[in-house]
Amino acid sequence: MTILDELKKIVARVAHCNVDGVSLETPLKDIDADSLHWVQIILAAEETYNIEIDLDKMTEITTVGELVNHIQSLAR
Repeated sequence: MTILDELKKIVARVAHCNVDGVSLETPLKDIDADSLHWVQIILAAEETYNIEIDLDKMTEITTVGELVNHIQSLAR
């Protein structure tokens, strides 16, 4: 399973939303999730990939693809 596929599952589970149309180009702001959901999504991604995501860095990430790339860079 790719990071994108796993991230979609996490988003769907935490934010209780349909992410079938989510792609690498999707802006994070277009995903129906509030700030608490995003914290939970980040915590779930950290646990899934055994990484630590700097929340300040999250303010610079604007698309799903950028988030996937960031997770990949940390999971190496």
